[in-house]
Amino acid sequence: MTAKRSPGRGPRRLYLRVVRFDPNAEVSTVERRALREFTENVDRVGRLVGHGPLVDPAGDFLIFRATDRAEAERVLRPDPLKQFPGARYELLEWTPSAAGTGVSLEPPPARGSGRLTLLQRIPVVVSDQRRAVEWYRDVLGLTVLARDAETQYVELGLGPGTTAISLIVPREDWGEPHYSQTKARLGILTGIVFRTDSVPALELRLRHAGVRILRGVERQPWGERTILFSDPDGNELLAFDRPEVAATARPERAAAGIARRGRAAPP
Repeated sequence: MTAKRSPGRGPRRLYLRVVRFDPNAEVSTVERRALREFTENVDRVGRLVGHGPLVDPAGDFLIFRATDRAEAERVLRPDPLKQFPGARYELLEWTPSAAGTGVSLEPPPARGSGRLTLLQRIPVVVSDQRRAVEWYRDVLGLTVLARDAETQYVELGLGPGTTAISLIVPREDWGEPHYSQTKARLGILTGIVFRTDSVPALELRLRHAGVRILRGVERQPWGERTILFSDPDGNELLAFDRPEVAATARPERAAAGIARRGRAAPP
């Protein structure tokens, strides 16, 4: 007997469509327009998770929701890149239980309803923006994603499309209480958490750069290793890795781990 789907429940699996173009291939304006219309239709029915170009090699990717592979193939039937000459076309399933998702698999609200689409940036208050930019770029390896000299706005991140850190210097011409409130956020626990491939290696790199380490490498009960450090203004940042986290880790322990990261405090 076939189990019935609960009313209102959306697709619970993610699928990745990847197209890799031949080096000599060119996508025409007509094809781009058709691709845009196809993507908007996928979004309109609440399936779209992400879409964009590939750089090396050139291509295009589409991440969407579907209940199973058969349904995923039906979603892709009108894809204008499906028969693109000389292109390599692949449909891959993303298994959330093994690799996570990075996105919510629940059906999104209707378009135009004020749904959240992206976590864009996190502000960090600094006293010297130029010094801060050099530190976040040269020590942590972030990239300057946007800069406006006229407004003194700058944001850095791990690459295009990632959540950015905007470095803000309090200015008296903002007036009160904005100036005082912003200045009071200088040198605090930011709540920013980075993931690294090796906490011990990161600690060595930070110490070599003269970074203040507030808490060295610590093994947490939920299996992660963490390190707490600060930028030149005393803004506290945390990084972690997962060297031996068991796949069967209990969800409540993982949730406790996330909460503890946010409450980390210097000794």
